[in-house]
Amino acid sequence: MILNKSNILIETDNKDLDNNLVKVLIEKFASKSINRVLLIHPPDGDESLFNYDAGKRGILWSYPPYGLGLLAAQLKKIEKKVDILNLQHEILKNCRLSEKLEEFDFDKVWKNAVQKRINEFKPDFIGLTSMFSQSHRALIQISNFIKSFREDIIIGAGGVHITNSVNDKKTFDKFVNELSDIDYFFLNEADLSFFNFVKVFNDKKSFNLLGNIVIRIDKSKFIKFTNRLDPTEEQLNAIPSLELLETGSLTKYGKIGSFFCLKPKDSKITTVLSNRGCRAQCTFCSVRTFNGVGVRRRKVSSVIEELKILKFDYNIDHVLWLDDDFLYNPKESIHLFNEIVRNKLDITWDCTNGLIAAACKDEVIHAARDSGCIGVNIGMESGNREILKKIKKPGTVENFLKAAEVFRRYEEINARVFLLIGFPNESYRQILDTINVANEMDLDWYNVSLLQPLPNTPIFDSMVKEGLLDPKQVEFTDMRYNTGRLGKNKKQVRDRLSGNFSEAFNVLDLNEVPNKAKLDDLWAYMNFHLNFKRLLEEKRKNKLIQKFKYVENITDLISPENCLALYFLGYLENRIFGKIRESTIKKLETRLKKFSYWQERFDQYNLSPKHLKTKNFNFNLIKNEKFR
Repeated sequence: MILNKSNILIETDNKDLDNNLVKVLIEKFASKSINRVLLIHPPDGDESLFNYDAGKRGILWSYPPYGLGLLAAQLKKIEKKVDILNLQHEILKNCRLSEKLEEFDFDKVWKNAVQKRINEFKPDFIGLTSMFSQSHRALIQISNFIKSFREDIIIGAGGVHITNSVNDKKTFDKFVNELSDIDYFFLNEADLSFFNFVKVFNDKKSFNLLGNIVIRIDKSKFIKFTNRLDPTEEQLNAIPSLELLETGSLTKYGKIGSFFCLKPKDSKITTVLSNRGCRAQCTFCSVRTFNGVGVRRRKVSSVIEELKILKFDYNIDHVLWLDDDFLYNPKESIHLFNEIVRNKLDITWDCTNGLIAAACKDEVIHAARDSGCIGVNIGMESGNREILKKIKKPGTVENFLKAAEVFRRYEEINARVFLLIGFPNESYRQILDTINVANEMDLDWYNVSLLQPLPNTPIFDSMVKEGLLDPKQVEFTDMRYNTGRLGKNKKQVRDRLSGNFSEAFNVLDLNEVPNKAKLDDLWAYMNFHLNFKRLLEEKRKNKLIQKFKYVENITDLISPENCLALYFLGYLENRIFGKIRESTIKKLETRLKKFSYWQERFDQYNLSPKHLKTKNFNFNLIKNEKFR
């Protein structure tokens, strides 16, 4: 028994299930059964985080709840009625269809959708999922709302955010107290554990089948079944209940992945999972703690069958692989790519989640290109050898440079790189190493993020131990997953690129560790030098077009007020088409007048809308600004 500050947590591995525990469980499951299950995917954040303008532009993420689709497929095997409600989709759809902010009510949309579906479907059990911690407040609000008008409904919750927060003893109390209306917390992958739970709940016996679950006995007493239940081979090869995921309609109201801008605007995009887990042990990542050690791959035949359904039944023409280690088995990867070609699926695909650099061999990427690959992200994170060793990154500087050499041979593939700054005790000099290696890689774009330590990860634990992080001060909603997008928080009114970042490395000692305030300047410095400045050096027509589409995506969707992106959009228009759209010039002039801080940046680098009008560009100040 573990006594927490405000809760009692009893842990069991099923081998010591005494009569008292069995009696408690029987009483907990008494006089109820689960035959109708409603699975709910919450909005990515609550009303305070939602940006109406970003939603109206169609930029916010609209991923299908793939994991819920897999759970639904399992429940149907034991003849349970299942429905899925995607509240993120409902929010985005209502936002896009509204005429103005005044007629859009965020909370009213999701509350009406939940109440309507409950009244129509009449579930015995409602399951909530949470991938990212920014949906934390939404979980609280939804579970409270459900219990307020249907107290008898059983509520469970699962997903990465649930697993991380419940498994970490430093955040357990705060988490379960805030989610006081959740009856069951499902940990790790729930394919088998949730399947077993429903059977045990209905039979009131075979409690030894329970695992990956924390059961709330009362307000402050919990039982945790610690034995791990990984999905069976049959479950790994399951195809989700696509008919419940609104497959094919999601990208009408939002975006999926990082490469949608390379596709026509009316493209239908969705996600597919071909394996689970990751060979890496990166200290900042929760994949290993969620999926366990190693990688488990689906049969190629199963993946191809799912792709056929998506292509021919739902008219999907692009997929994003959800895998965390997509190229884990080179032979199987090539086999999959060859089968895509052999079956004439005629789809394109991308790896937004990132690839391990060491896996990017020429023969693999050649087959990937032939099967429709148009974009990848490479997980580099740091170019400093000491940092790479500390965070247990499965890659070296040499791996990154070799992978970049391979991708430079395949211009059809838009190759980007993930970079992270703000690691514990990371110095200015170490960040400069990252910049220099990235610059030498010479790939298409660099997505720079600030480290966000997540509970139940090694880096979170080490930062707590070193006094760099206080778990008592953790606010779950303030955590941002690196590749997540909510639209800008309402409090963030300025693009970080509009700040004076030119002096970011102007410090007396490069071995100093930058504070949090300085990290914003370093982010902007890296974004400017590794992305926008390098546009001036690009000569290849294919790459100019790819980068034009991405910069246009920034100006139209991601950050319309970004005057630097608008200026370079005009530059790229001139390079590619020989002319610059009047709309680009007008937008730039309007926004420079509106945002004085952007005019300051333009004065600093001698930039002006006149250059776009005359097509006479002078980049001397930018070109002469060297890396420190």
